[in-house]
Amino acid sequence: MEIQASGFLFLVTVGFAALDVGRLHESDSVPTALSLIALLVLAAALVFQAWAMIVNPFFSPELRIQRERDHRVVTAGPYRRLRHPGYLAMIVAILSSALAIGSWLALIPAVGFWFVIVRRAQLEEEFLRRNLVSYVDYMRRVRGGLLPCLPAFSGLHIRRIGKSCQLCSHIGKIYSYLKATIGSILAARCAGM
Repeated sequence: MEIQASGFLFLVTVGFAALDVGRLHESDSVPTALSLIALLVLAAALVFQAWAMIVNPFFSPELRIQRERDHRVVTAGPYRRLRHPGYLAMIVAILSSALAIGSWLALIPAVGFWFVIVRRAQLEEEFLRRNLVSYVDYMRRVRGGLLPCLPAFSGLHIRRIGKSCQLCSHIGKIYSYLKATIGSILAARCAGM
């Protein structure tokens, strides 16, 4: 379900950005310099995703244990610091693609894509924790799920709290707040229709 939703939202984001910039001109005021930076970020995200796919022979849109291929935890490459580098790359790529094309409004479906990918990562995390023997140990060693939990971030020392670092904990709280707020707004709008 998440894969179909994310694919749909990706197409909507890119299509909406192209329509906005090419025809509608509602929010095509993204400065050229920002579009160029977004294009470079998009390229970096695609390279990062390719790296995650190359290093992980079990990278698949299907959520299953690949027993026929002796499925095991991958700890090389970007998986040394992140448990879900491919999902992080997807989120960065979709957000930067909207700006690279030049549309502010295309960030709306891109944020929807972000929510779907975060949910997908949560489901995958739970599935792997239950079904892949060494995954729980991997979770203990690699604290970063979608974002790396680093001992220092721009000079600000991050204390570890429980299973995740403080920065990841704050990002999780922000995500939960945004999800609840957007859900409430959508529910109110749908009820008013």
